[in-house]
Amino acid sequence: MDSNSMTSNLLNSKFRPLIEVQAGMQGSADMQTPKPIQYKNVNNSVTAQDLATRLLFEIGSKLKVKPLTVAVAAKIYHQFYEAASDDCYDPYLVATTCLYVASKDQDEPIKIRDLINVAHRTLNRDSDVLDLSDEYWNFRDSIVQAELLVLRMINFKIPVPNAQMYLLSYLRTLEAWIPPHMWEKAPVAKLSWTLLQDFHHHKAVIQNDPQLIALAAIYLALQTYGLQIPCTTEQDSKPWHEIFHPAAKREIVWNLVEQLISIYEQDKELV
Repeated sequence: MDSNSMTSNLLNSKFRPLIEVQAGMQGSADMQTPKPIQYKNVNNSVTAQDLATRLLFEIGSKLKVKPLTVAVAAKIYHQFYEAASDDCYDPYLVATTCLYVASKDQDEPIKIRDLINVAHRTLNRDSDVLDLSDEYWNFRDSIVQAELLVLRMINFKIPVPNAQMYLLSYLRTLEAWIPPHMWEKAPVAKLSWTLLQDFHHHKAVIQNDPQLIALAAIYLALQTYGLQIPCTTEQDSKPWHEIFHPAAKREIVWNLVEQLISIYEQDKELV
């Protein structure tokens, strides 16, 4: 795919809803609030294994867990299923446990009772808080046992949020590169962070170099706001993202952008 088609594809009807929604995110908190998902009653092609990361993010939001902790939890979740030999595990329990594990690693421990109640009420909308009944203790025991299973499946190696570190470094360089009036007009940094966070719904975050993931998020943010990097063109033999990281070829970046967009396409099925 050549550079001209890469840019023009962002303007076609398939991707226009994403661009309109992301552009409208500026100053719109409501648009970032996830719509309630009936996790146990979704009747479409989206599987529970795919939906579990939505549950993870929703629980994290309700418990006011830091974005980095949620991102680490999502990476643990994807690593677990990369290592799993079958799909006999309950993805919602695994996702909840991954958040519990990540919170400990990131020095932001969640009280297990709070985690259980939020997870239960998120999975069972409008339900009451669990009493100290058999259901509560069974849920608690399941998380405790699943914690060891998750750690074993990832070889006790908790992933590091490297992509976020690269994102901040790249954005700092771009901020000095792009004229201030252009940078201030379009909140590229905020959108890039949002896109990167959303990228953690896809297993691509553990299958690609973190530099590439960060650059793909920035690339899509720049395209969304129509910003051009000064002194560069789409016809340049070496695009700006390849200067940041030699492996960030046009085709690779575009493929990652398409994977990111597929997350939003999937979400449309849940509405």
